[in-house]
Amino acid sequence: MAALFAADKTSGMKLILKKCFSILFGLLVGLIICEIVLHFYNPLPFAISKGKLVLPANQEMVFKNTWIKKLDSTIYYSRNSLGFRGPEPTDSISKLFSLVCIGGSTTECRFISDSLTWPYQLSAKIKDSLPGIWLNNAGIDGHSTFGHLLLLKEYITRLQPKYVTLLIGVNDIENDKPQQYDLMNEKKINYLSAKSFFKSLLNKTELGSTFFQLYAIKGAYRKGLIHKEVDFTALKDTVLTEEYKADFIKRQATYLVQYKQRISDMIAVCKANNVQPILLTQPSLFGDFTDSATMINMGNKMLPGTAPVCNVALMGNVLELYNDVVRSFGNQVKVVDLATLMPKNSNYYYDFIHYTNAGCGKIGAILSKELVPWFKMNN
Repeated sequence: MAALFAADKTSGMKLILKKCFSILFGLLVGLIICEIVLHFYNPLPFAISKGKLVLPANQEMVFKNTWIKKLDSTIYYSRNSLGFRGPEPTDSISKLFSLVCIGGSTTECRFISDSLTWPYQLSAKIKDSLPGIWLNNAGIDGHSTFGHLLLLKEYITRLQPKYVTLLIGVNDIENDKPQQYDLMNEKKINYLSAKSFFKSLLNKTELGSTFFQLYAIKGAYRKGLIHKEVDFTALKDTVLTEEYKADFIKRQATYLVQYKQRISDMIAVCKANNVQPILLTQPSLFGDFTDSATMINMGNKMLPGTAPVCNVALMGNVLELYNDVVRSFGNQVKVVDLATLMPKNSNYYYDFIHYTNAGCGKIGAILSKELVPWFKMNN
């Protein structure tokens, strides 16, 4: 009887192991199939792929906008052979009077048609004063200064435009993740720790790269940096304690030091390759002000969906710390204080940081006024 029980137990264990093996084998096959499919077709055309910056080139898209009422219902979006938005170069870029606009979503303007983005409108406004200028939009949605450094090193230094603008700030708030971007930069397996090893290994696969990008999107959502129209008249008030606000501000100190270093690194890369950088502070609807379009006092309005809790005035104070870092480089390079020059008017924004068509036009006009005289003096 005991022998029979032992035999049944052994048989049961073998059956369990067989099932576990079958499940693991099925998962492995499924992952391999997903990897193969994503290799040939990835429905999410991310700019970072398998540890390397990949700009989608030669794209022409027309899509319908049904979720942001302040924008056009039909949007025309294209990228040229360089992977930028704008015209093809007529000659070697280093020989042209060339300007490339670098930034995140507030430069790319993904949901604005090509001819209505602020880089395009800037180009149109300065062509009469500076004939022959070639301007392209190299903005990449979600990029911070980590990504800009990668773009500068892998693309811009090879193209060598005469000038680049860098609209920076909002995507760098509390951003202290150089490790992941270092892995992207190095394009090799990192053996510093088990965590670094598995991250760098995963980043070399389509599945891993897609996972990291989706994780970044989740992080942007938590910070309120996604594209979603905000009804400014429906925002609720929230009063934060002075202690809470002081702690929030104090927490930025380490991030600001790292941010300043990354800006220094970008300037150094540009100058080493005969590219003149132009820094732009980040305009927004953050701050303690009365919206001139709705006459609503925005200061105590709660930012929807953010974690930790924050209101408009506090986020304005935080962003100004990052803008102040940019302003501090005014004795080294050209700085345009777009954050101060751009009116606090909700007609120019569909959320707190992204611009409407009118907003893009306003930025184009401001930058044209600021840059044309400077270009004439320095070209």
